[in-house]
Amino acid sequence: MTLQQLKYIIAIENYRSFSEAAKQCFVNQSTITIQVKKLEDEIGIQLFDRSKTPLTVTKNGETVINKARMVLREVDQMKEMVNDEKESVTGKYRIGIIPTLSPYIIPDFSGGFTKNNCSTILEIE
Repeated sequence: MTLQQLKYIIAIENYRSFSEAAKQCFVNQSTITIQVKKLEDEIGIQLFDRSKTPLTVTKNGETVINKARMVLREVDQMKEMVNDEKESVTGKYRIGIIPTLSPYIIPDFSGGFTKNNCSTILEIE
């Protein structure tokens, strides 16, 4: 089971068509059909009733798709959390500057930390 397969089944459920879901996912129809079939084989249930037009989601398929939505939401939240963590500047920084230069350098350097709302402790020795 892959995240891509979960995205595909959600797209099919949204558009009620393999061909339209494939267009929206920027893949060809055979790709999306094969991936959904692999997922169905792996979990052992049929997600869609292909005999009706527009196709319908089976009862078990509804449960799987709802869970897939939750999983993808959690993955998006995790990605957002990691990106926020990578972009934040936090921690303890220590710099050493000779006393004759400190009045000229420190104001410029420390001002950038407060302007960017960084939660960093700056110790100056």
